[in-house]
Amino acid sequence: MPKQQDGIETGAQTDRIPLSPDAVEDYLVHFEGHQDCGITSSELYAPPKLTQHDGPKHSLFCHNRQRLLEATSEGGRHGFDAPYSPSGCHYRWYTAPEICMILERFDAIVFVGDDMLKHIYLAFNMIMRENIAMGGLMQWQLSESEREACRCDNQIIKGECAKHAVLQSDTVGANDGGSGGHASPYHCDRTPHFFLPIAGSPADSEQHDRFVTLLKSDPDSYKPIPVIHTLGLSTSLSWSDATASMDEWVSLADTSSRNVPFLWIGPNAAGHRKPPGQILSQGNNALWHYTLEMAKEAHSRELDALGMYNLTLQANSWDGSGYGLRVTLVQAMMVSSRIPHFRHGA
Repeated sequence: MPKQQDGIETGAQTDRIPLSPDAVEDYLVHFEGHQDCGITSSELYAPPKLTQHDGPKHSLFCHNRQRLLEATSEGGRHGFDAPYSPSGCHYRWYTAPEICMILERFDAIVFVGDDMLKHIYLAFNMIMRENIAMGGLMQWQLSESEREACRCDNQIIKGECAKHAVLQSDTVGANDGGSGGHASPYHCDRTPHFFLPIAGSPADSEQHDRFVTLLKSDPDSYKPIPVIHTLGLSTSLSWSDATASMDEWVSLADTSSRNVPFLWIGPNAAGHRKPPGQILSQGNNALWHYTLEMAKEAHSRELDALGMYNLTLQANSWDGSGYGLRVTLVQAMMVSSRIPHFRHGA
């Protein structure tokens, strides 16, 4: 039997999802919009390749929570906009059915943050709906002309498309019934997930109420409710606002007896085109220090931290602050790879 360390197996896969056969060459090949959007998974991430000198394939994957967070945070690109490589060990690119199996271990998943996290949440929806063309949007609200205008990267980069963003899984189940040939339901809908937008601390009472209501919905449940949390550019990288937000949401979680593990997400790096008058004009030095200090603050509160700085440092940005699907899909999969570990707490 594998050894146990802090409730996590070492020397074997930690997520208890059966290892799939060698991945198809392109993870996205069966996604809607695969050809239209012109994205292949090999452009985003290079999975480990087994050689005759390697041990079991699962040994190439990160074996515990801390190693996974380090590997995904500290990796890099071998060239501008090259595929992202984690550092030292690999993380899983789960299929939508595998993610469904993982989500069923939880009562809900909550994303709390600003626009950067919103984009990650939209990409998470695209993976869950196997649709990179419009899987981040409520297609049933779109006219035919809007469906053409809001495809692929435009789901994220066009403001007129953002107003149709999926912000909670329940809306998809209630509205995407297949009419008009534009259906894109979830692979599974038994575990709700939603995004709570915040721009500072304290957040609006409406967001507090939604969160507390969720926590109280089944106080005797043993299933965790993980929280993905970030706050950065909307507060001009204010360290005090970020730590206040951490304390704010942890305190709300503590009002219940539920297991509510947290994952803090660090900010993106500044793109090569830095818009004047925006916080990103300060450059990457400020963002890097913010990343390091907020990770320390998260750890001091016994929260996990996942950095996005290295992932985005050599990635193409359309305006210096926003990144398209080639980044956000990787970010969403990084978060998904962390989700199995949430059952062990933060």
